[in-house]
Amino acid sequence: MHRSRFEHWPLLGYLGVAYGISWGGILVVLALTGFDLVHLRPLDTGLIFTVMILGPSTAGLAMTALMDGRRGLHELVSSLARWRASGRWYGVALLTMPLLLFGTLWPLSTFVDPAFAPGFQWPLFAVGLVAGSFEEVGWTGFATRRLLARHRPFIAGLSLGLAWALWHALVDFRQNFNAQGVLWLLEFTLLYMAALTAYRLLMTWVYVHTQSLLLAVLMHASYTGWLLALYPATSFRQGLAWQGIFAVALWVVVTVVFVPRGPRLARRLTSALEDPASVG
Repeated sequence: MHRSRFEHWPLLGYLGVAYGISWGGILVVLALTGFDLVHLRPLDTGLIFTVMILGPSTAGLAMTALMDGRRGLHELVSSLARWRASGRWYGVALLTMPLLLFGTLWPLSTFVDPAFAPGFQWPLFAVGLVAGSFEEVGWTGFATRRLLARHRPFIAGLSLGLAWALWHALVDFRQNFNAQGVLWLLEFTLLYMAALTAYRLLMTWVYVHTQSLLLAVLMHASYTGWLLALYPATSFRQGLAWQGIFAVALWVVVTVVFVPRGPRLARRLTSALEDPASVG
Protein backbone atom coordinates (compact mmCIF):
# COMPACT_ATOMS: atom_id res chain seq x y z
CA MET A 1 0.00 0.00 0.00
CA HIS A 2 1.16 3.54 -0.76
CA ARG A 3 0.47 6.32 1.72
CA SER A 4 -0.48 8.79 -1.01
CA ARG A 5 -3.45 6.63 -1.96
CA PHE A 6 -4.98 6.89 1.49
CA GLU A 7 -3.82 10.18 3.01
CA HIS A 8 -6.92 12.10 1.88
CA TRP A 9 -9.39 9.34 2.73
CA PRO A 10 -7.80 7.25 5.51
CA LEU A 11 -11.11 6.08 6.97
CA LEU A 12 -12.37 4.84 3.61
CA GLY A 13 -9.03 3.12 3.15
CA TYR A 14 -9.36 1.46 6.56
CA LEU A 15 -12.91 0.28 5.87
CA GLY A 16 -11.91 -0.97 2.44
CA VAL A 17 -9.12 -3.11 3.88
CA ALA A 18 -11.22 -4.32 6.84
CA TYR A 19 -14.21 -5.24 4.69
CA GLY A 20 -11.96 -6.66 1.99
CA ILE A 21 -10.22 -9.10 4.33
CA SER A 22 -13.34 -10.14 6.22
CA TRP A 23 -15.83 -10.32 3.37
CA GLY A 24 -13.24 -11.67 0.95
CA GLY A 25 -12.40 -14.47 3.37
CA ILE A 26 -16.08 -15.30 3.91
CA LEU A 27 -16.69 -15.46 0.16
CA VAL A 28 -13.72 -17.80 -0.26
CA VAL A 29 -15.09 -20.14 2.42
CA LEU A 30 -18.55 -20.02 0.85
CA ALA A 31 -17.11 -20.73 -2.58
CA LEU A 32 -15.22 -23.75 -1.25
CA THR A 33 -18.48 -25.13 0.17
CA GLY A 34 -20.45 -24.48 -3.00
CA PHE A 35 -22.33 -21.62 -1.28
CA ASP A 36 -24.12 -24.19 0.86
CA LEU A 37 -26.16 -22.25 3.45
CA VAL A 38 -27.80 -25.37 4.85
CA HIS A 39 -24.92 -27.43 6.20
CA LEU A 40 -22.78 -25.18 8.41
CA ARG A 41 -19.70 -27.16 9.42
CA PRO A 42 -17.75 -26.14 12.55
CA LEU A 43 -14.57 -25.84 10.46
CA ASP A 44 -16.21 -23.36 8.09
CA THR A 45 -17.61 -21.38 11.00
CA GLY A 46 -14.18 -21.27 12.63
CA LEU A 47 -12.53 -20.06 9.44
CA ILE A 48 -15.14 -17.35 9.00
CA PHE A 49 -14.71 -16.19 12.60
CA THR A 50 -10.95 -15.98 12.03
CA VAL A 51 -11.14 -13.85 8.89
CA MET A 52 -13.77 -11.65 10.55
CA ILE A 53 -11.57 -10.67 13.46
CA LEU A 54 -8.48 -10.38 11.25
CA GLY A 55 -10.17 -7.80 9.03
CA PRO A 56 -10.44 -4.86 11.47
CA SER A 57 -7.25 -5.73 13.37
CA THR A 58 -5.04 -6.14 10.29
CA ALA A 59 -6.54 -3.04 8.68
CA GLY A 60 -6.02 -1.03 11.86
CA LEU A 61 -2.37 -2.02 12.25
CA ALA A 62 -1.58 -1.62 8.55
CA MET A 63 -3.25 1.78 8.21
CA THR A 64 -1.71 3.05 11.46
CA ALA A 65 1.76 2.01 10.29
CA LEU A 66 1.14 3.49 6.84
CA MET A 67 -0.29 6.83 7.99
CA ASP A 68 1.59 7.45 11.25
CA GLY A 69 4.59 5.11 11.23
CA ARG A 70 6.30 4.04 14.42
CA ARG A 71 4.86 6.98 16.34
CA GLY A 72 1.34 5.87 15.54
CA LEU A 73 2.04 2.25 16.49
CA HIS A 74 3.58 3.44 19.75
CA GLU A 75 0.48 5.53 20.53
CA LEU A 76 -1.70 2.52 19.73
CA VAL A 77 0.20 0.33 22.18
CA SER A 78 0.15 3.08 24.80
CA SER A 79 -3.62 3.39 24.50
CA LEU A 80 -4.00 -0.38 24.82
CA ALA A 81 -1.93 -0.28 28.01
CA ARG A 82 -3.82 2.73 29.43
CA TRP A 83 -5.58 1.11 32.35
CA ARG A 84 -5.67 4.02 34.78
CA ALA A 85 -9.26 5.22 34.74
CA SER A 86 -11.97 5.79 37.30
CA GLY A 87 -13.78 2.67 38.45
CA ARG A 88 -17.04 4.04 37.07
CA TRP A 89 -15.69 3.67 33.52
CA TYR A 90 -14.82 0.05 34.14
CA GLY A 91 -18.34 -0.35 35.48
CA VAL A 92 -19.82 1.15 32.31
CA ALA A 93 -17.57 -0.95 30.07
CA LEU A 94 -18.22 -4.26 31.82
CA LEU A 95 -21.76 -3.96 33.17
CA THR A 96 -23.79 -2.06 30.56
CA MET A 97 -24.39 -5.13 28.42
CA PRO A 98 -25.28 -7.71 31.13
CA LEU A 99 -27.55 -5.28 32.98
CA LEU A 100 -29.51 -4.31 29.87
CA LEU A 101 -29.67 -7.88 28.60
CA PHE A 102 -30.80 -9.31 31.93
CA GLY A 103 -33.20 -6.38 32.28
CA THR A 104 -34.72 -7.33 28.93
CA LEU A 105 -34.82 -11.12 29.24
CA TRP A 106 -35.68 -11.67 32.90
CA PRO A 107 -39.07 -9.87 32.89
CA LEU A 108 -40.02 -11.53 29.61
CA SER A 109 -39.09 -15.00 30.91
CA THR A 110 -40.98 -14.37 34.17
CA PHE A 111 -44.18 -12.79 32.87
CA VAL A 112 -44.46 -13.82 29.20
CA ASP A 113 -42.73 -17.13 28.35
CA PRO A 114 -39.90 -19.15 29.96
CA ALA A 115 -38.35 -19.42 26.49
CA PHE A 116 -36.99 -15.89 27.03
CA ALA A 117 -34.79 -17.12 29.90
CA PRO A 118 -31.04 -16.48 29.38
CA GLY A 119 -29.17 -19.45 27.95
CA PHE A 120 -26.14 -19.35 30.27
CA GLN A 121 -23.75 -20.92 27.76
CA TRP A 122 -20.63 -19.73 29.52
CA PRO A 123 -17.98 -21.29 27.22
CA LEU A 124 -19.17 -18.94 24.48
CA PHE A 125 -18.14 -15.97 26.61
CA ALA A 126 -14.53 -16.60 25.58
CA VAL A 127 -15.44 -15.81 21.97
CA GLY A 128 -16.36 -12.29 23.06
CA LEU A 129 -12.98 -11.74 24.68
CA VAL A 130 -11.17 -12.84 21.53
CA ALA A 131 -13.34 -10.69 19.25
CA GLY A 132 -12.95 -7.60 21.42
CA SER A 133 -9.19 -8.03 21.76
CA PHE A 134 -8.63 -8.18 18.01
CA GLU A 135 -11.31 -5.97 16.48
CA GLU A 136 -10.87 -2.87 18.59
CA VAL A 137 -7.30 -2.38 17.39
CA GLY A 138 -9.00 -1.21 14.22
CA TRP A 139 -12.44 0.11 15.17
CA THR A 140 -11.28 2.20 18.13
CA GLY A 141 -7.50 2.27 17.71
CA PHE A 142 -7.65 3.66 14.19
CA ALA A 143 -11.18 4.63 13.13
CA THR A 144 -12.60 6.20 16.31
CA ARG A 145 -9.49 8.31 16.89
CA ARG A 146 -9.59 9.74 13.39
CA LEU A 147 -13.34 10.31 13.39
CA LEU A 148 -13.11 12.21 16.69
CA ALA A 149 -10.44 14.45 15.21
CA ARG A 150 -13.01 15.66 12.65
CA HIS A 151 -16.45 15.20 14.19
CA ARG A 152 -18.37 15.55 17.41
CA PRO A 153 -18.59 12.35 19.47
CA PHE A 154 -22.20 11.61 18.46
CA ILE A 155 -21.49 11.84 14.72
CA ALA A 156 -18.26 9.88 15.12
CA GLY A 157 -19.96 7.09 17.06
CA LEU A 158 -23.02 7.00 14.82
CA SER A 159 -21.09 6.75 11.55
CA LEU A 160 -18.68 4.11 12.85
CA GLY A 161 -21.55 2.22 14.48
CA LEU A 162 -23.36 1.91 11.16
CA ALA A 163 -20.17 0.78 9.41
CA TRP A 164 -19.50 -1.74 12.21
CA ALA A 165 -23.04 -3.10 12.02
CA LEU A 166 -23.00 -3.46 8.22
CA TRP A 167 -19.64 -5.25 8.44
CA HIS A 168 -21.55 -8.16 10.09
CA ALA A 169 -24.10 -8.42 7.27
CA LEU A 170 -22.45 -11.12 5.17
CA VAL A 171 -21.66 -13.48 8.04
CA ASP A 172 -25.13 -13.02 9.54
CA PHE A 173 -26.68 -13.67 6.13
CA ARG A 174 -24.69 -16.89 5.88
CA GLN A 175 -25.84 -18.00 9.33
CA ASN A 176 -29.52 -17.11 9.20
CA PHE A 177 -30.85 -16.59 5.69
CA ASN A 178 -31.57 -20.26 5.05
CA ALA A 179 -33.79 -20.52 8.12
CA GLN A 180 -35.40 -17.08 8.01
CA GLY A 181 -35.50 -16.08 4.35
CA VAL A 182 -35.97 -12.39 3.62
CA LEU A 183 -37.26 -11.92 7.19
CA TRP A 184 -33.60 -12.20 8.14
CA LEU A 185 -33.43 -8.48 7.42
CA LEU A 186 -35.73 -7.75 10.37
CA GLU A 187 -33.48 -9.51 12.86
CA PHE A 188 -30.37 -7.97 11.32
CA THR A 189 -31.89 -4.50 11.56
CA LEU A 190 -32.72 -4.89 15.25
CA LEU A 191 -29.74 -6.85 16.56
CA TYR A 192 -27.08 -5.20 14.42
CA MET A 193 -28.12 -1.92 12.82
CA ALA A 194 -30.06 -0.64 15.83
CA ALA A 195 -28.34 -2.29 18.80
CA LEU A 196 -24.71 -2.24 17.63
CA THR A 197 -24.91 1.37 16.44
CA ALA A 198 -26.23 2.46 19.83
CA TYR A 199 -23.57 0.45 21.64
CA ARG A 200 -20.80 1.97 19.51
CA LEU A 201 -22.05 5.41 20.55
CA LEU A 202 -21.63 4.37 24.18
CA MET A 203 -18.17 3.00 23.42
CA THR A 204 -17.26 6.33 21.82
CA TRP A 205 -18.53 8.17 24.92
CA VAL A 206 -16.32 6.03 27.15
CA TYR A 207 -13.31 6.51 24.86
CA VAL A 208 -13.71 10.29 24.84
CA HIS A 209 -13.48 10.29 28.64
CA THR A 210 -10.68 7.73 29.03
CA GLN A 211 -8.68 7.61 25.78
CA SER A 212 -8.23 3.93 26.66
CA LEU A 213 -8.17 1.27 23.97
CA LEU A 214 -8.12 -1.28 26.79
CA LEU A 215 -11.57 -0.17 27.96
CA ALA A 216 -12.85 -0.37 24.38
CA VAL A 217 -11.58 -3.95 24.20
CA LEU A 218 -13.31 -4.80 27.48
CA MET A 219 -16.55 -3.12 26.42
CA HIS A 220 -16.61 -4.96 23.10
CA ALA A 221 -15.78 -8.24 24.82
CA SER A 222 -18.58 -7.67 27.31
CA TYR A 223 -21.12 -7.11 24.53
CA THR A 224 -20.22 -10.11 22.40
CA GLY A 225 -19.46 -12.40 25.32
CA TRP A 226 -22.68 -11.76 27.24
CA LEU A 227 -24.80 -11.87 24.08
CA LEU A 228 -23.45 -15.28 23.07
CA ALA A 229 -23.54 -16.67 26.60
CA LEU A 230 -27.08 -15.52 27.45
CA TYR A 231 -28.76 -15.81 24.04
CA PRO A 232 -32.19 -17.37 24.74
CA ALA A 233 -33.78 -20.32 22.93
CA THR A 234 -36.64 -18.27 21.51
CA SER A 235 -38.61 -18.60 18.30
CA PHE A 236 -38.00 -16.17 15.47
CA ARG A 237 -40.93 -13.91 16.47
CA GLN A 238 -39.96 -14.04 20.14
CA GLY A 239 -36.42 -13.17 19.09
CA LEU A 240 -37.63 -10.07 17.29
CA ALA A 241 -39.54 -9.06 20.44
CA TRP A 242 -36.63 -9.19 22.88
CA GLN A 243 -34.16 -7.81 20.36
CA GLY A 244 -36.44 -4.84 19.72
CA ILE A 245 -36.82 -4.14 23.45
CA PHE A 246 -33.07 -4.50 23.96
CA ALA A 247 -32.31 -2.08 21.09
CA VAL A 248 -34.76 0.48 22.51
CA ALA A 249 -33.13 0.16 25.93
CA LEU A 250 -29.72 0.87 24.42
CA TRP A 251 -31.01 3.96 22.63
CA VAL A 252 -32.61 5.20 25.84
CA VAL A 253 -29.18 5.00 27.50
CA VAL A 254 -27.62 6.78 24.51
CA THR A 255 -30.21 9.55 24.80
CA VAL A 256 -29.56 9.96 28.52
CA VAL A 257 -25.81 10.12 27.91
CA PHE A 258 -25.63 12.38 24.87
CA VAL A 259 -28.57 14.78 24.95
CA PRO A 260 -27.81 16.67 28.17
CA ARG A 261 -24.04 16.33 27.78
CA GLY A 262 -23.52 17.20 24.12
CA PRO A 263 -21.58 20.50 24.49
CA ARG A 264 -19.71 19.27 27.57
CA LEU A 265 -18.72 16.06 25.77
CA ALA A 266 -17.36 18.09 22.86
CA ARG A 267 -15.27 20.17 25.27
CA ARG A 268 -14.04 17.00 26.93
CA LEU A 269 -12.95 15.68 23.53
CA THR A 270 -11.06 18.88 22.76
CA SER A 271 -9.26 18.67 26.10
CA ALA A 272 -8.41 15.00 25.57
CA LEU A 273 -6.99 15.63 22.11
CA GLU A 274 -4.82 18.43 23.43
CA ASP A 275 -3.71 16.57 26.57
CA PRO A 276 -4.40 12.82 26.83
CA ALA A 277 -3.17 12.85 30.42
CA SER A 278 -6.18 14.96 31.41
CA VAL A 279 -8.67 12.14 30.96
CA GLY A 280 -9.66 9.60 33.58
